Amino acid sequence: MILVATCSAHPHPTPSLEALLDALRALGAEADHRPWKTTPPAAFVAADAILPLCCWDYHSNPAAFLAWIDALETHGARPINTLAALRWNFRKTYLLEMAAAGLAVPPTVHLQAVNADVVAQRMEAQGWPTAVLKPVTGQSGYGVQKFDGTEQVRRTLDPAPFDEALLQEFQADMASLGETTLTFIEGDFSHAVRRILKAGEWRANPQFGITYERVCVSPEVVEAAKASLSLAPEMPLYARVDGIVRPNGFMLMELELIEPYLYLEFAPGSAERMARAIVERAKSLERRI
Repeated sequence: MILVATCSAHPHPTPSLEALLDALRALGAEADHRPWKTTPPAAFVAADAILPLCCWDYHSNPAAFLAWIDALETHGARPINTLAALRWNFRKTYLLEMAAAGLAVPPTVHLQAVNADVVAQRMEAQGWPTAVLKPVTGQSGYGVQKFDGTEQVRRTLDPAPFDEALLQEFQADMASLGETTLTFIEGDFSHAVRRILKAGEWRANPQFGITYERVCVSPEVVEAAKASLSLAPEMPLYARVDGIVRPNGFMLMELELIEPYLYLEFAPGSAERMARAIVERAKSLERRI
């Protein structure tokens, strides 16, 4: 059994997950999906391989999600993408590692205490007229705030919605360029989809009215995106690299190794390619027992 962890808010397969499940079953694999919060951990532990591809509600209780991961590890569950990689990717501070390694990342500072004075002072010290504050652990833009000047910070950030955060310089051209997502399977580039922002919006998340188009990206963009994978604790079976494609290069916004929407329905053959990789990885995990 290959089991995909979903969430109670979205219990039914998305087009991307449906394509993957169909491809797995076409290979003769038993494949199913169950919500991570309400399914006994034993069901995931018993699976030949598990994928947390649709755990899209862990932002509401990050501690519970980490406890779930701990329980899976304690009882010998077999994840696709290791639990060490999931824990590393769980905290967006990995972006600081990417920047230190020379990758193009929005200028970012890590705030271990968050209040209006701290945010305003850091914006002033960095010379950022507009900045984005996001939780260290979060999904799909939940809790993310944009501040146009320190006066707005002092007027609205009281109390702060979280204790620890990243503060980033605002990337204004995302509104016009959109955010491009690159899907990788076993470290190889599969396909790219651009998320087009709604007029007047600055967030590239589904709940804010984005639309999608499959796009072609240059080999230089693929290589720049792939460079982020080499900095992960392992080469992941699946990954989505999100960023801004500019005339002068690619800027990394996020590397998704836990629950990325992979847009498999946009790329014929990608679901089958990923299914074959999962089946092979599941066989490898079985041999280790």
